[in-house]
Amino acid sequence: MWPFLIDNLKEVIKELQDYAERKYNIEESECPQRTMRLTTANSSSGSCHNSTKQVRALSSITNEKHVFVRIHMWLVWILSAGARHFIEILPMSLLDKELDYDLEHRIETEEGFTLVNTKLPAHLNLNTTEPQTTSEFPEISDSPVILILRNLKKILGKDQFRQLLYSSLIGIQILVRGPKPQRIESLHGLSSLVPRACRRVHVQATEYMEPNKYNFIGVDTSVAVPLPSANVCRLDIIANEHKIENITSHIVKWTGSLPMKLPTLLIKLEKSLEDEKLGNSVLKSHFIALQKEWANIAKVVHAMKGRGHRGDLPGLMLSLGAGPHDKKLLDAWSMGLPSNPA
Repeated sequence: MWPFLIDNLKEVIKELQDYAERKYNIEESECPQRTMRLTTANSSSGSCHNSTKQVRALSSITNEKHVFVRIHMWLVWILSAGARHFIEILPMSLLDKELDYDLEHRIETEEGFTLVNTKLPAHLNLNTTEPQTTSEFPEISDSPVILILRNLKKILGKDQFRQLLYSSLIGIQILVRGPKPQRIESLHGLSSLVPRACRRVHVQATEYMEPNKYNFIGVDTSVAVPLPSANVCRLDIIANEHKIENITSHIVKWTGSLPMKLPTLLIKLEKSLEDEKLGNSVLKSHFIALQKEWANIAKVVHAMKGRGHRGDLPGLMLSLGAGPHDKKLLDAWSMGLPSNPA
């Protein structure tokens, strides 16, 4: 579909250029530009000079009275012709498990794939709700991930939540210390922001473990933990029975500092969470899409590094919508990829 659009749009552009060139040649024969420049060098007046100062419409430049009608007809034809030959390929995960395929009329593509249709209408399963229980969170509550994150942001405030968000995305260890239900919920929400291959989660450790073992770790309040540092972002949750009036129940302790320019993904996540018009289900789908987008960027950058093209990385990252401020995030997300993708 894309090559078809490109080729035909090039034809439209070429035809418009041909019209304009013919019109230019006619005007050049009547009033040569070189002669006009020599004339206007000595005098600012002149019919040719004055005429060139006027703003000209596309119909005048091309000498085609109905040029916009022609452009409209070209574009309509391109879209209609493309639509007739456009084939929509649905992800198999969205299709019913039991389908009656029409294998007699399959289509072999140039890429080596086989396209098949179903004899009966295929019903899409657009319910993207994933099971709440995962291997890392066997006792997770029914609270959606987005609701957990929004509650954390509301309790912590923008600044402390941003520290927690930044640390989660770039691979700094998140240490949650507090009662079991709130601890598991917080770890579930924060760890869901990074790809599964980048998560090393322990929700109920009996002792503190180093960041190289787990980047998301939860401990009880009785477990000894290290002092706050730049490599560990600690979230202390105070139990309800120990909570003091007018004192927040969640406290972030981190001695690191945020960069002047935050990662692009972090900014997008913050803006989405702040938009109250977006429901939890919509935000969840949006977060999944963002995560896949940046995971793919990390894969491409990682592959280029593995092939020895480090000098081309700045230009590549720019073309992918990333910048130097995203480097730590991309490096952290590359940890779950093969060491030598080449």
